[in-house]
Amino acid sequence: MSSQPSFRHYAKILHHFAATRSLEVLVLQASPMLGCYLGGFTFTWSDAVRAGSLFLGSFALTAHVFIINDWAGHASDMRDPRRAALVFARKGISRGQVARTAIALLILATVAFAFIGKPALLLGSAIAMLGIFYSCLPGVGKSTPVAASINHLLGGILHFLLGYTVFDELDGRGLAMGLFFGLVFAAGHLNQEVRDAEADGLNGIRTSAVVFGSVRTFLASVCLFTMAYALMVGLAAFHLMPQFLVWSALAWLLQVAWSVQTVRRGLGFETAKWIQRRYRLLFAIIGLAMLVR
Repeated sequence: MSSQPSFRHYAKILHHFAATRSLEVLVLQASPMLGCYLGGFTFTWSDAVRAGSLFLGSFALTAHVFIINDWAGHASDMRDPRRAALVFARKGISRGQVARTAIALLILATVAFAFIGKPALLLGSAIAMLGIFYSCLPGVGKSTPVAASINHLLGGILHFLLGYTVFDELDGRGLAMGLFFGLVFAAGHLNQEVRDAEADGLNGIRTSAVVFGSVRTFLASVCLFTMAYALMVGLAAFHLMPQFLVWSALAWLLQVAWSVQTVRRGLGFETAKWIQRRYRLLFAIIGLAMLVR
């Protein structure tokens, strides 16, 4: 009888985080799965089993990182009018239960990566450590300008390589493609800091947008996106990616035009969300184009 309440509690936790985080977690699996494909995945049974293990491990690891972030930032989230209603404490879920859920997800990810091999295990461990640094160590985490962006840059690179090294050795081509994903990830996070600047300022969280201002941070985001587009054009020009991806320069022009509109509208929560939806669509199209062999 005593196990039934426990089961109901953890079912509530999984339901809560599925409702609040599952879409973000799922979208982020595009990077390692593209890495898997570009690293040499073939449509055979053995490759499908390894790719399935990669997806399971990466999904569990990403969910772990998000849940640890929610666990560490629950107090400030309670003071954010836009997030307060989604905080797990409002749903009758304790921090201890959330911590145990995060640990269980990390164990699941570790088992999946151990099945794939040593590179996946090492890269997965590095990503988990970056997540802990970001959420739990203010000196090198989200409360430190620039450091948070470096964390996301490295995390984006490693997440792609997590998939790439399942079927190929770590090489210059993989690192270059990983850098593309890292730049996109870091640039998107800066835009997110602009989106949350008002709430972060009220909570004393010293993000780049709070310290340097939303305009400078948004322009830094545009610069990182520009570097990502330039890298993709270079990879296509040197035949390391499908050649027609040189036309991604047109997507860059479109994003720059949208960015100008964003600044003119006034930087804030709604405008940051407005441009976020648009650049995510552009990179979704580029990601689909990467599938052409």
